[in-house]
Amino acid sequence: MSNMIQRVLTLCVVLTLCLCTIDSYASETEDETVISGMVTDVQGEPLAGVNIRVEGKVIGTSTRPDGTFNLTVQQDPPLTLIVSIVGFRSERVEITQSNVDGLEITLEEETISGGDLVISASRVEESILKSPVSIEKMDVLDIQTAASPSFYDAISNLQGVDFSSQSLTFKSINTRGFGANGNTRFVQLIDGIDNQAPGLNFSVGNIVGISELDLESAELIPGAASALYGPNALNGILLMNSKSPFEYQGLSLNIKQGVNQIDSNVEDPSLYQSYDFRYGNAVNNKFAYKVTASYLRAQDFVAQDYRDQSGIVERGDYPRDGRRVFNGVNIYGDDILNLGSIADGVIAGGGAQGAQTAAIRSLIPDGPAGNFSAPGFREEEYVDNTTESLKFGTALHYRINDNYEVLGQYNIGFGSTVYTANDRFVLDDFNIWTAKFELRNPNFFLRAYTTQEDAGDSYAANTVATRVNQLAYITPYFQTFAGARTQGATIEQAHQQADAAATANQQNYLPGTEGFEDEVDRLRGLSIAEGGALFLDKSDLYHAEGMYNLSNVIDPSQVEVIVGGNYRLYDLNSEGTLFAYDDVANQEEFNINEYGAYVQASKSFLDDNLNLQGSLRYDKNEYFDGQLSPRISATFTVADDHNFRASYQTGFRIPTTQDQFIQLDVVSRLLIGSNQKLVDRYRFETNRVYTAQSVREAREIANGGGTAQAARDALEIVDFEEFDTEKVETYEVGYKALLWDQLMVDAYYYYSSYTDFIAEIQFIQGVPNGMTVDPVTFDSQSEPGQDAIINGGVLTQEYGFDVNADGTVDSHGWGLNLEYSLPKGYTLGGNVSYNKLLDQDALIEQGFRASYNTPEWRYNVSLANRNVFENVGFNATYRWQDAMLWESSFGSGVVPAFGSLDAQVSYKLSEYNTILKLGGSNVLNERYTTSFGNPLMGAIYYFSLTFDQFLN
Repeated sequence: MSNMIQRVLTLCVVLTLCLCTIDSYASETEDETVISGMVTDVQGEPLAGVNIRVEGKVIGTSTRPDGTFNLTVQQDPPLTLIVSIVGFRSERVEITQSNVDGLEITLEEETISGGDLVISASRVEESILKSPVSIEKMDVLDIQTAASPSFYDAISNLQGVDFSSQSLTFKSINTRGFGANGNTRFVQLIDGIDNQAPGLNFSVGNIVGISELDLESAELIPGAASALYGPNALNGILLMNSKSPFEYQGLSLNIKQGVNQIDSNVEDPSLYQSYDFRYGNAVNNKFAYKVTASYLRAQDFVAQDYRDQSGIVERGDYPRDGRRVFNGVNIYGDDILNLGSIADGVIAGGGAQGAQTAAIRSLIPDGPAGNFSAPGFREEEYVDNTTESLKFGTALHYRINDNYEVLGQYNIGFGSTVYTANDRFVLDDFNIWTAKFELRNPNFFLRAYTTQEDAGDSYAANTVATRVNQLAYITPYFQTFAGARTQGATIEQAHQQADAAATANQQNYLPGTEGFEDEVDRLRGLSIAEGGALFLDKSDLYHAEGMYNLSNVIDPSQVEVIVGGNYRLYDLNSEGTLFAYDDVANQEEFNINEYGAYVQASKSFLDDNLNLQGSLRYDKNEYFDGQLSPRISATFTVADDHNFRASYQTGFRIPTTQDQFIQLDVVSRLLIGSNQKLVDRYRFETNRVYTAQSVREAREIANGGGTAQAARDALEIVDFEEFDTEKVETYEVGYKALLWDQLMVDAYYYYSSYTDFIAEIQFIQGVPNGMTVDPVTFDSQSEPGQDAIINGGVLTQEYGFDVNADGTVDSHGWGLNLEYSLPKGYTLGGNVSYNKLLDQDALIEQGFRASYNTPEWRYNVSLANRNVFENVGFNATYRWQDAMLWESSFGSGVVPAFGSLDAQVSYKLSEYNTILKLGGSNVLNERYTTSFGNPLMGAIYYFSLTFDQFLN
């Protein structure tokens, strides 16, 4: 563990001991205020589980099943109680006596909540109506009444949110453009802990995330949030907050049984099942604890896009129908290969086979005439699409006194699923655990945590299929082709003979045969570094941070100031299967250190109707220059109801651990990190490289009879510039209001400009001294000539490499959200959002994929009633999004427009503190996919039973 983290933990312990001493002294010197009473609704029915908190302190309690409570505060009156529970208007109660008995508090139910408090927008508590930036919130009631199978799915119904669903449990969230699988431009925090896998870089979604029964709220900020939250909060941030065992006590259970794969063409109808457990207990006002557990198992939806993406003029669907070149989107092992390139590799390998191949090299074609692809395998033929998720968690909370609370938290999750990156990866027995220590005070917090990742038996599906075909089809194809050519066959005749021989040999290695199963098992047990498909990742993350509100130093009525900072360490460990070595001799991978600090000042004017706020953050990564991230915002309230906001925000993204240090063979190319250390190691600047597209154009010119000089002129040399952080500047205006206590209105417009935009390019390098595993052995004094790269005779390697685009990349958009309270408890809501990339042509001209991956139009419409008649409620939400072009390292293609309806009907058994729910997602079973190469999502129908000891 980092020495810095050890010092922070030591400091936390010392502070805790000091504060315990203060607590002992305070308990002897302070007077007490003793309060008891009852909380009811307007009908006089007692409310259980109501949170009663003392303003400005950590002390508080919750009501018992009969609505009563007792609270002792180590403070003389006056003091203020804040009484709240989701679904009711919060009340502030002034306590002016030291002994209050029989206090009666009545809470009024509300259909639309305008009084929600949020902390994410400014890191201080404030009304959601007066937030300086756009913010969306889901609370306990939203989670309880959602029609989706999980709270995580329900996030897709929030305004402006885009989802990329790679499996039932692996879904990537994005807002405002440039969406991606495993999105690294959007940050997710669970109780302040970064929900990303340190080595694999993606937020793990809800594979091993928070238990639904333990989730108190989720706050989402679309757009740049780096000014307060640091690196990678470029397109937004989601903060998920768990329930405190002091405030949410008792036993909670949820059992969900359902079915999916209805009318599926690849699976029979399958059982969908999930189980959740939570128990929280406050032993007294000092000590509380909780334990949680969750389990989910289902047969996942399967990726079934069989369109040909080979790039030929005539594009068709599966099956290939005798076509020599066919590369289906979700057909694996059918990568396009070239006989000339294979021959060059054999020649570079030397030996008798290399010499024999060299002698007939002129008979083996390059270019389109030499292209072929093996018949591949569909995902359902060999990938186990069973998804599982098992999660455990516990937390211990101790209130040192009324002002300080210390807690320790541990969570671990295990999962199996499939996700899409530059391959379809199968996460098998993946697990990740986090441990956190935190010290809280109303004016500050100090926390330290670690995230430990283990990829388990995870492997790359396309790599498995391609390596099987290397043995079963590709090798016999090449050998037969070469032999046919020496016997005088034409190129086309040789292709026909090669395909016949290779197809016959492949029959021994088709899914279901012993040969196929044995080879798959061998490859799954062999790491990618050793020629297999298994990738290992046991990378760790260590993080420490703190924040202090200077309100007890600086009068907050004059100006409110907060300061904070953090330190982070990535410790990479993939045993050479995912990352390059830092120390090759000792096989040690890279560590990455980051730190940051921020300050924010807020000032109110005009009787608190105008609030101005400014934030400034500085971050430093050891491999990049320091980064300043300012934010300026203003909110203005007119006539008490109308809240206008304007802001200038900045965000930035430090290239991920993989962006910097990946070294991964994905068959079609070798992915190499863009850190200067790897640029030097691979001699990219001394052994010139050329863009892959220009090499292909040069070869076409040469094969088409063009002059050698014309072919050379087509080559485009790649120049390497300093790799930098990606940045964005966003201007936003918005309006939010709760009108007539019936209509919630939220609208915004934004304009964003990205600089140093990070995108992948492909380039080709000639290996000067033949095939080699270690690039360090390249002969730095020799460089293959351009003619050799164009015409063959030298081994070439294609690379995937991240660079910064020139200039700025602009986008803009707007959103409108309306929620209206109708008579008799009905609520009608809807939102629409529009997003547009303005500089797509500028990226394309530089040779980049735009990868905006966001529909221009999307909307949601919902109708709900929590009590349409006694104890019966319902919720229905229809979601629609426009067609879009999806571009990624996996492939590019159009994702059709789709609509999906989620609905549920619930029945409350108040006597048994239980809710029964019958519902479904995509209940019309209209199959759709959210992104290129991802599964075809269908319906899930379920029945659930939720027991909550303090259910209201």
